[in-house]
Amino acid sequence: MKSLKQLLAFVLVSILAVNVSLAKGMENEDNEITKLRESVENASASDWAVYSDAAERCIELKANLSEAYIWIEKSIEINANSDNLEVKGDYLALNGANDMAITAYNKAILAGMQEGKDVQKLQKKVLKMSRR
Repeated sequence: MKSLKQLLAFVLVSILAVNVSLAKGMENEDNEITKLRESVENASASDWAVYSDAAERCIELKANLSEAYIWIEKSIEINANSDNLEVKGDYLALNGANDMAITAYNKAILAGMQEGKDVQKLQKKVLKMSRR
């Protein structure tokens, strides 16, 4: 009986510890989103990279995705290039819009070739998306 009480106490403490840890993780994510918003708000009108980077981080976190889409579209509006077109493809892929993601990746490949970049990573993304 004593070991059962010890087991129950251990389980209760473990559950509480996990809940505290998850709450801190969510708080950190909220703080990061707030910082991303601030960086976008303080960006110059021609700084496409700030918008693209903020959108990319939201995609990595799988958080704040509606705002991330607005940011990536703004970045592309300022200066369409292989970097932000790839981020748009990543956003679309994450949201299950595979055909649209492939289109964005193909645009990123063409832009990357014009920019003199290595586009193998993008080509692999298109191949992976085509197999779905």
